[in-house]
Amino acid sequence: MKGVMAALGHELELPPAIRMHCRAAEIALELEGRRLIVTRDLAEEYRLTVDEEGSSTTYSNAKDYANWFMGLLTESAPSLTNKQKQEAILYPSIVFPAFWVDQDHGWTQDYWTPPNKNFLLDQRQEVIRFLIGLPPRHPFRARTAFEEAKAALEKTEKSIELQRFVINRLERDERFVQGETPRLEQRKAQIEQNLEDSRVVLELIRSTTNVFDRELSALEAQLATLDARDGALGKRREQLSLVFSELEGEEEILTANVQATDLLRQFCGREDCLMFQHSDRSFGRSLLFLKDQIKDMRRTDGQLSREMATVAEEKRLVQAKISAKRAERAAAVEGSPQASISRQLSSLTNELVEVELKLAKLRQLATEQERFNRLLDRREQEVIAVTAARPHGIRGVGALSDARRLLSDSVQQWLTTLGTKNFNGAHFDDDLNLFVDGERFSITTHQSGSTRTRIVLAFHAAILEVALARGGNHPGWLLFDAPKQHELDQADFDAYTQRLQMVASRYPGKLQIVFSAADLKTQFEAGDEVWAPAFAVGGGLRFLGPTA
Repeated sequence: MKGVMAALGHELELPPAIRMHCRAAEIALELEGRRLIVTRDLAEEYRLTVDEEGSSTTYSNAKDYANWFMGLLTESAPSLTNKQKQEAILYPSIVFPAFWVDQDHGWTQDYWTPPNKNFLLDQRQEVIRFLIGLPPRHPFRARTAFEEAKAALEKTEKSIELQRFVINRLERDERFVQGETPRLEQRKAQIEQNLEDSRVVLELIRSTTNVFDRELSALEAQLATLDARDGALGKRREQLSLVFSELEGEEEILTANVQATDLLRQFCGREDCLMFQHSDRSFGRSLLFLKDQIKDMRRTDGQLSREMATVAEEKRLVQAKISAKRAERAAAVEGSPQASISRQLSSLTNELVEVELKLAKLRQLATEQERFNRLLDRREQEVIAVTAARPHGIRGVGALSDARRLLSDSVQQWLTTLGTKNFNGAHFDDDLNLFVDGERFSITTHQSGSTRTRIVLAFHAAILEVALARGGNHPGWLLFDAPKQHELDQADFDAYTQRLQMVASRYPGKLQIVFSAADLKTQFEAGDEVWAPAFAVGGGLRFLGPTA
């Protein structure tokens, strides 16, 4: 259990055998459809890596990890005030004790943290307020709290409208049928089984077509080579055309110069006039050279044209061979004994794709609806926050009173479920302190043994139940390290877990209880998991190891 909490980022001491033999603690989480793997490097002072859908982020300090982790629980983590009247945040290590009970200290009081981890003003109350969705008791920058609360509420209202549009569009476009998912899942399993049963037929069809496929691959490779050659010849001809155009322009200029020299010679009036002799010879030589170049280039262009025509003819022949070979392949498949089954398999494969697409859309709809419900819960919290932060008002009196009543009723019921004897009542006060028999419950009160264990279990279950009812920020986890070792009867613990299952049925997918036990007698139901220790230290199996 300590390994689970270490992997989540809790700051605690692990047994020396773990630190000696283990490199890291790793845990897989699923929150609102997001699948995460968190790995805690035990060799480093502080190093956690989070992997999600192919991306990986490493956190080397507690504050950055805290910002990420609290972002899993809420869209906007509160800004609180520490005992030095400075701004502070909620760290996982101070939130964990509200739903994690360790074997050493957790069964002595309802919320326990080491003295060096108790740094917030009214820290216990702030943690409970956060989990059940109440505004902070001591928010930092109280002057702007009202404006920030209003802005957050407006943003959430816009998100709700957008989410409602997304859901309506999905329902309209896909035309879902109520209760369609189980039927589609059943049909998918049936198709997959049919395809698996027909694997031998597919292998026979592949053996029939292997020869054709090899020949087709060779022809397609030949065609690809011809395509590359044709492309290269085309590029050469384009370059030749550009050079040819430039030379023709030069030829026109030189021809004009020669004609101009002939006209200027007439000014001399004598046949043996040598005035333009140099220009005449220079232009004449250049013109003859250009004409020779143009003649060579036309000859090269002709060769390229013939080569391209040859390649085009070769491509046509290869394409004809490919078409003929494909027709032979289709005829061979059609003429085989497995042809009819092949057509059926093709139809089944197409149907499987359609079923999987439909299921994917249904899963998307479920995810969007879950996101919509969380937005509604967040809006409820933010309406309370706006009311509580409104200037000149009484801060959160109505919301706090309602939460106190729910917590008091819930803890009373849980204590009764656990078979708690010799107690006259329990309730929460305005500071969310738990009172049992009229006395504030603490490490020094008279309760001992199994009664104290029952009070601790009832406290954590009440916080969870009220948080779920109010749409709070509780992750839905209860993590108990060896509750039965603290003199708790099996029958009472079974009653406790059975009622937790009833709560889970009201909030599907939002509750998970994990506990350790040396003597396991609890009756489990479908969907429950038992993780047995796999590693022995000192002669007995004590440590968990991989669960899959």
